[in-house]
Amino acid sequence: MISYIHFPIIALCAFILIAIWRLWVCIDRLGFMREVSRRAPSMFQGHLLAAVLAIMPLLIAAVAWTGITLPHQTAPMNAYLAAFMSAACLGGCLLLLKNTGERLALSWAGSREGALRVVAMLRIIDAAELAYALQYVQEHEAKSSRVIDAGTVREVSK
Repeated sequence: MISYIHFPIIALCAFILIAIWRLWVCIDRLGFMREVSRRAPSMFQGHLLAAVLAIMPLLIAAVAWTGITLPHQTAPMNAYLAAFMSAACLGGCLLLLKNTGERLALSWAGSREGALRVVAMLRIIDAAELAYALQYVQEHEAKSSRVIDAGTVREVSK
């Protein structure tokens, strides 16, 4: 029995895969692929896992439609079980992508904007961490009252 419920699920998964692919292509075209994947590894790994979960409904539908018997099964997969598993994979994919609404887009312009948002977000985080570190150092110097006077320091020549 062919279950037609897989068609809308596969279509939605295709849109998700295209959006994820476009975002990472735009990040790579900007030249920040290595930096973003190094500084935000959970985002890269989350998108990778979401992509795998988005591919799974296509594989499940192919197994259900062709009637392939999987190992340790006596009959082909039940259509209702296949539809449930596809919906569960789609739900898991959407749960992984719940905080990426602004970054994922279905157009190239939106994907470029999302890539710029990712890079800008990382730069803002760096600036905030630097500002906090400078504030901490200044407070620590004020408490210990050890300030280096520029006039008393001699320049060492080679």
